[in-house]
Amino acid sequence: MMSLLQASFVVGRRDFIATVMSRSFVIFLLFPVVIIGFSVGFGTMSAKMQQQENKPRVAVIASQADFAPIAAARDRLKPAFREFQLAELVRADPDYVQSDQVKALLGAADKKLVAVLTGGIAHPSLTGPLDAKDSVARQIQAILDEAHREAALATAHVTVAPVKMAVVGVEESAGALAAERATTARAGQWLLFMVTVMLAGMLLSNLIEEKSNKIIEVLAAAIPIDAVFFGKLVAMLAVSLTGLAVWVASGAIATEIWSSGGTQLPAPAVGWPLFLVLSFLYFAMNYLLLGALFLGIGSQASSVREVQSISMPVTIGQIVIFFFATMAAGPFNGPLGISAAVFPFSSPMMMIARAAETPELWPHLVAFFWQALWVWVIVRLGAAFFRRNVLKSGGSPAKAFGPRRAR
Repeated sequence: MMSLLQASFVVGRRDFIATVMSRSFVIFLLFPVVIIGFSVGFGTMSAKMQQQENKPRVAVIASQADFAPIAAARDRLKPAFREFQLAELVRADPDYVQSDQVKALLGAADKKLVAVLTGGIAHPSLTGPLDAKDSVARQIQAILDEAHREAALATAHVTVAPVKMAVVGVEESAGALAAERATTARAGQWLLFMVTVMLAGMLLSNLIEEKSNKIIEVLAAAIPIDAVFFGKLVAMLAVSLTGLAVWVASGAIATEIWSSGGTQLPAPAVGWPLFLVLSFLYFAMNYLLLGALFLGIGSQASSVREVQSISMPVTIGQIVIFFFATMAAGPFNGPLGISAAVFPFSSPMMMIARAAETPELWPHLVAFFWQALWVWVIVRLGAAFFRRNVLKSGGSPAKAFGPRRAR
């Protein structure tokens, strides 16, 4: 066993130093930082511009006197909606032929109207490509109801003062806390998936160079193939952690400089310190599980072209696993939740969601042992298939779990 660890350490140290000391690694570190920076900046600006540009607008054909109570009702309802959510009302003076005016307004490309309201409060009619269940139609209905109530109260000479509601703040409630922690759980799953997708794919082509220049045959003659696989897997995990350290530090600095005091993720059930530790450990396990699988699959490829053809179904498989873990998050003790926690490739994403929503710690200890067992199984199987199909030595892959023969 000691010889296997020593051999794995030698292979891992060689791969780690060769990767980190290369010029391409610097580009590898800088490229995501630059891309994410530009994406966040342009994405934020374009999203705000798009929301403002696509804000629903409804034309109201009415005189100034008839339009005033409708506009006032909209102003009273506006605080209940977020920015750009409540439809904007644009007044248009009545024309001689109302039907032609409605068609002209809906067809005006520069006005960008979604509907036209006619008839005022007494006989309202909303014309546009929508139905009664559409959000814009329901908003206009609420505005008209508010305007009608206000007009009825004014006719009856009744003045109703606004209700003054006292808002008593508490730190948390069970329902709000559960919903907030679900947000943290989804964010943890998404980050774990994105980082693993970005980094684990490198292992598909990790053995191509050694196979092309026959170095793998020298390694196979000197040390066990299992040690080569373990060494390369751990080396690429160390490379990924180095990249993550740079990216997290860059993100922390950027947040400190440009933070505007916006909303933050709610605290997970296990607390932030332990949640961050678990996130690190589950990333490592997720990377080792998928990396071991990718290393075994990529070791069967004989050229870069084959690796490229493999990468697409591998990425699709990762997306399917991510959606499976996302759907299972919530009912952790139900059949779907248990299945996602037991299935090794979705287990890390499922357990990080569990850490965000439930405070129990013992399931994480069981999960770590279970995932580590599957890492060992997948590496042994990958090495056995490599010996049999590529090196043309060794027997059935099932013998990979038997007693090791002396070299």
